[in-house]
Amino acid sequence: MSQQTQLAAQLSALREKINQGQIFQSLGTEIGKLATSVKKVKSTKVYLPRDDDEVLALIKQLRQKHTDNQLTEISDQDLLLLLGHIGSPDPEVRDHGVYFIFNELLEAQIFSKRQLTLAYKYLLSDEVLFDHILEPQNNAIYQRSFAVLLLSTLTYGDQAGYFFLTPELINQAVMQLSLYTIMETDTRGFIRKNGWGHAYTHIGNVLDELSQRDELSRADKLFLMTVLIERYKYLQTPLIFGEPQRIASYLARITNKNELYQNYFLLQLKAWRSQLMNQFEPHSEGEWNRLMNHTRLMQAILVRGDFNEEIIKYIASGQQYLG
Repeated sequence: MSQQTQLAAQLSALREKINQGQIFQSLGTEIGKLATSVKKVKSTKVYLPRDDDEVLALIKQLRQKHTDNQLTEISDQDLLLLLGHIGSPDPEVRDHGVYFIFNELLEAQIFSKRQLTLAYKYLLSDEVLFDHILEPQNNAIYQRSFAVLLLSTLTYGDQAGYFFLTPELINQAVMQLSLYTIMETDTRGFIRKNGWGHAYTHIGNVLDELSQRDELSRADKLFLMTVLIERYKYLQTPLIFGEPQRIASYLARITNKNELYQNYFLLQLKAWRSQLMNQFEPHSEGEWNRLMNHTRLMQAILVRGDFNEEIIKYIASGQQYLG
């Protein structure tokens, strides 16, 4: 059994347990074990999209037709061509190109519901979302990260009026995104000439959108929040490009929805502080990054001013000890 398959099975079992009320306080501990069990594998060649000129020409054509009010639909072939270039290392193709035009066409209601379903399934696929994810830092981060970003955009679009997401697709999203989060350890923000990686900002985006869905059980929302917190705890590289602020925004929104989420988050914070206070003093770069990532998230929470008072008081009381 592959590492990915094993992690998927373990996450599925924990998700089922919390939904059945068989686990609650120990969920963080169990998911933390999975986060720390993730092992890197040998690097393999990353195959990047080709024919960037072709997709740039398509984007220019679509934008012009849209500006001239002549665009009423897009072919499946063109949609898949756009999606096939979210992994381009060129930010003019990936970010300023595909992402921008996709949002423009979504807002203009150019896509059909069938096409949105096609896009959602494509972005959730193992081949796209998990491409080279267990390997050391590599250029596949662009495809993985921007798949998550577009999934958040589509999830918002569904709530805003498209209404294409089925219970089956939402269920698939919960499982695939929880598995993605537990495996993703590439924390790079802005990457030299290639622009944004920003995986953890995009994770914050999509979990925020899912947290607003009434059909998603409270247990599933707690499950997704726990997966993010536990993965975040053990990251060995820094999050310094606004990721803590975006994650704090997601945490504020979900904890303000219901007292259950407030109390659970406070429980997680107490367990996190206990871990940090009781473990050895950091000596390696990775250990210091873990501590500083925690500090940045706590500071991002404190400056917002929209968290529950008990949460704020608890975090503030520990700053003198943890920095």
